[in-house]
Amino acid sequence: MAQLTAFATQKLQALAQAADLHLPAAKLWQGVGVTALGGAGLGALQAGVIGALLGSIALVAGGLLALWANRHRHQQKIAKQLPGFLEAIARGLRTGLQLGPATIEAATNTTPPLAAEVAPLAEELRRGVRNADAFEQWARRRTDSGIKLAAAAMAFAASAGGARARAIDSVATTLRDRVALELETRSLTSQARASALIIAMLPVGFMIIATSTGARAGSFLFTTRLGLMVLAIGLGLDVIGALWMRRIVNTSG
Repeated sequence: MAQLTAFATQKLQALAQAADLHLPAAKLWQGVGVTALGGAGLGALQAGVIGALLGSIALVAGGLLALWANRHRHQQKIAKQLPGFLEAIARGLRTGLQLGPATIEAATNTTPPLAAEVAPLAEELRRGVRNADAFEQWARRRTDSGIKLAAAAMAFAASAGGARARAIDSVATTLRDRVALELETRSLTSQARASALIIAMLPVGFMIIATSTGARAGSFLFTTRLGLMVLAIGLGLDVIGALWMRRIVNTSG
């Protein structure tokens, strides 16, 4: 049981951090508990014990789905900060600093969330790790393509020499152009995403209105075997439709 709790806590924290929600585990579980109680209260008003169970599950699942939908927010912030970090290193090189000290200075002046990503790199450089090795290790620790590109360019600059500042500035420009392109693509597909979300939520909204205004509808859906079967099939089809529309939007974007 303890291992299962630790595993669930680890996954919940990872999901929250990916959505740029930095809270301790106790606060996250407190939020889950409050959400479950709220859903149980709303469900109990409509259909007793079964409604309370379904309501708590629905609200908790909705909260987790919201975190999952924003799981790239943390990475997007890092991607926006990365070009500025590289440009700070290039400025340090132009003032006469070597690559290692310039990187340490840039990392010291970097703000979260990128600060947490470059802090281990700066610490290795302070310990005297060779520049190329430190950048290669930084690249291996990350899966993000932007950081891998930056680390590869820095490792090459550390070993090859030459016009390092100009090369690093070029990589920063490339990363900034990539971020701008991603933002433009997201903006162009935002209307389609909003339409898909509205279409997916319409059946749920209609169900809530129907059960709120008519006791017979709520009693049928939540207290009879046939109603629960209809509810499960309807929600399942709605989820499948939402995932299908999401795939279409992502493909077209």
